[in-house]
Amino acid sequence: MTNILYPWFKDAWVAIHRNQKLPHALLLKGREGIGKRTFALTFAKAYLCHKPLVNHLACEACPSCEWFPLTHPDFKHISPIENEEDELSVKRKAVRKKNIVIDQIRELSAYCELTTHQEKGKRLVLIEPADQLNENASNALLKILEEPPENTLFILVSSHAQKLIATIRSRCQLLELRGPTQDEALLFLKDQNIEDAENVLAFTGGSPFSALHIKETQADKEALIELLSQGHKIDLTKINYTILSQGLEWTVNVIQKWVFDLLLNFHTKQNHFFKKETVRIDTQTKQLNLDRLLSFIYELNDLKKIASHPIHQELQLQNIFIKYKQIFEPS
Repeated sequence: MTNILYPWFKDAWVAIHRNQKLPHALLLKGREGIGKRTFALTFAKAYLCHKPLVNHLACEACPSCEWFPLTHPDFKHISPIENEEDELSVKRKAVRKKNIVIDQIRELSAYCELTTHQEKGKRLVLIEPADQLNENASNALLKILEEPPENTLFILVSSHAQKLIATIRSRCQLLELRGPTQDEALLFLKDQNIEDAENVLAFTGGSPFSALHIKETQADKEALIELLSQGHKIDLTKINYTILSQGLEWTVNVIQKWVFDLLLNFHTKQNHFFKKETVRIDTQTKQLNLDRLLSFIYELNDLKKIASHPIHQELQLQNIFIKYKQIFEPS
């Protein structure tokens, strides 16, 4: 991979190199879809580089840069894996949850006991997204961080750092990564030839990397919008549950954005996420019951917390639409 440093990360890049001596563990925190993983990989490559440039980027020419990331002996990247033995999810028609599991951390522990490829050389371990460490893996990683191996830097990347156990957070130095400004994000998307960049960016909450993947979910999003726009006329017997192909968590997230725009439109006559659906949202706003809408929003927030768990997704979605219909029914 070549050096990539997005404009919105330049301040963080300066900050991370301000002190010559780094801690044994860094926690890179920032909202989803802003490029944290790319920042971490760019830093890791430069950290292991034999002859980094004046701006601290990797030289791109030394053996370390040529090895990175796939065959570098002193770099380990840990990311979530799908649990093939998760029979409960299959039975309940739930998307198998991906986690970082204890076997991966045990393998990491053994890896850290090995000597580095170069004598007195550096080693870097990247864990992302760190908030997907399960309980056993978290406890196993904590033991490693309590007695960190020599010359090893751990980088944890997270969009939801609050999900990490407090004792892991306390052993990491926090580096907060800011997201791009509206102008920075739009320029980035236009460079990527993304059509209708402003509306796409609005739907993703200003996250340019989430916007890059919008085409992958466009069909499911449009099908869901068609259902939501029907309000109290939704026919529960004709719901096509293939809209759950992106998972219940994604589906709930889209519904949350829709009802947020309903609430926003109710008070301000404006939309935030669905700027192209002004007519439909205006129409629904005139029909809704505000108390029921607020109650529905709270229920969605509760469901979002468990949406990635192995629950029966079709049943949960049906319950969502039953309660959604009630928002528009006369008192």
